[in-house]
Amino acid sequence: MNIGELVTVKTIENKNAFDEKHTPYSAEIRLLSCVQQGDIESLITQLKNLDSIIVMGRMSDDELMQHKYMAVSTITLATRYAIQGGLNETKAYEFSDRVIKTIDKLTDKNEIFMCLGVEIIKLTENVKRNKKQPEFSPHIRNCIKYINENLSQKISVSSVANYCGISADYLSQIFKKEMDENLSTYILRQKLEKAKILLLKGVNEKDICTEAGFSSQTYFITVFKRFYKMTPTEYIKITRSISEIFIICIEKSKCICRGCQSVLETQK
Repeated sequence: MNIGELVTVKTIENKNAFDEKHTPYSAEIRLLSCVQQGDIESLITQLKNLDSIIVMGRMSDDELMQHKYMAVSTITLATRYAIQGGLNETKAYEFSDRVIKTIDKLTDKNEIFMCLGVEIIKLTENVKRNKKQPEFSPHIRNCIKYINENLSQKISVSSVANYCGISADYLSQIFKKEMDENLSTYILRQKLEKAKILLLKGVNEKDICTEAGFSSQTYFITVFKRFYKMTPTEYIKITRSISEIFIICIEKSKCICRGCQSVLETQK
């Protein structure tokens, strides 16, 4: 997949020039959510829907470094979303480190952008492959399939067991053995992960309760805080600030982020 066929990069030379703005945050979230969900088709659609241009601020006077900084920031963000989508953390960071090293060696801005596109699609494919869980037994795969397809509904251990054609006790036993997590906890976690995506898309909490199958807003907020140690509102604020952190780190050349540091160190 050649991302150069889908989008191009445009740099704002002056923050006030022509009243141009960065690529909308909502578009960025829609794009990264595709990575999190392992949805390659939607990823390509979102790239096409960026009006063929990604707009970014001037981060370096050197055109090549401008594109390297953009690529590193994007890969680092995409890696975070891949982890949220269930990709093994170690594998995700190994992927990120490898891509950043590759980007650092490139000497042409078009090669950088094309590399970025290919690698993001590979990352999304990894998330998709991971979600299929081929290493698990047929009962567990059916269990996961049922849960993923019915997140907007009330899901109980009994309803999942009925779908799998086995007893609730037996399903709970083998699920714990293979997944190292209680089935009821897994169901709730998957609902919360869907809720996180909806939050970042701007869906209000009332509608999230409907789409993710929570009985009430109070219950949703309570379990969200129990799992993530923050409220849904706090989660939105923290996640929204991630992009700004990368820009600030790069502009000050004092990056504390795993991704940007790899490139910045080579410029010292």
